[in-house]
Amino acid sequence: MSAWSKLARLGIGAVVAIAILVAAFALLPRYANTRGATEAEVQRTLPGDELVERAPGDMTHGATIDASPAQVWPWIAQIGDDRGGFYSYTFIENPLQKAMMGGEAVYRNADRVLPEFQDPQPGEGLIADSLRVHSVEPGKYLLATQESASGGYDWVWLWHLEPVGTTQTRLLVRNVLRLSPEGGNPALSSVMGLGADVMEWRMIQGIRVRAEGGREPPGVEAIEIVLWVVALAVGLGAAVLFVGRRAWPAPLLLGVVSLCALIWFTFWLPAIWLRGLLDIVLIGLLWWVARQGRWAARPDQVAQ
Repeated sequence: MSAWSKLARLGIGAVVAIAILVAAFALLPRYANTRGATEAEVQRTLPGDELVERAPGDMTHGATIDASPAQVWPWIAQIGDDRGGFYSYTFIENPLQKAMMGGEAVYRNADRVLPEFQDPQPGEGLIADSLRVHSVEPGKYLLATQESASGGYDWVWLWHLEPVGTTQTRLLVRNVLRLSPEGGNPALSSVMGLGADVMEWRMIQGIRVRAEGGREPPGVEAIEIVLWVVALAVGLGAAVLFVGRRAWPAPLLLGVVSLCALIWFTFWLPAIWLRGLLDIVLIGLLWWVARQGRWAARPDQVAQ
């Protein structure tokens, strides 16, 4: 293949990848902002709604936990950066803490109930001195806020519990974040919103596992990173084959599948075993596509 042909392939591949990412970032917020919550729960008035005017893009997430509110509440009560953590991705939280607050890495997700943090009080900090407890009703809800420089609130975050029968709890997490006018770029807001959604959904899963009596596997974050990187590597390998081999449909299709897998891993957070299984399939397909391309490039071997 000529250099111009390879350059054209590179351009086509970039356009396809960008188109998929743009479509994902355009469509995902409609699902991500309210995942797990019913329409009635999204529209429902909850504590904290009186503090800030709500907008269509605000997050309300829901999950049913197989534990009573009394079993779920201790994990909510101890939420906080240097308390029980937020049960989310510490490999993201700690670098942000250093970059934005200039502090040390303080986020560690507790795997047990911490008695010293079971009585949150209004005014206590949950994220340094920025996000503070606004009000609390033990066993029912924890409401945290961040005050704006002009009065009112930039950030209102609620964890709300309700019993479902005698053995389950409905957890609603409402997150209302208002960027300053200087940071109000729509594209930036969309990216930040999707990032917050991923972190919050991971938090909800962390609360669920702990409240139901389970524990996250040791090194689970490292495992998730490795599985994500493997899918990325397969996609990059497919891109190399697409640019360099005459037989292009199979590498292009594999690249698209790998990119979709990365989006799935990032925003849907499937079970670890599902991610591992898909990675194995992707690696097998990459090996097969590479072999097919080699045979197509050397027809004399096909006849042998």
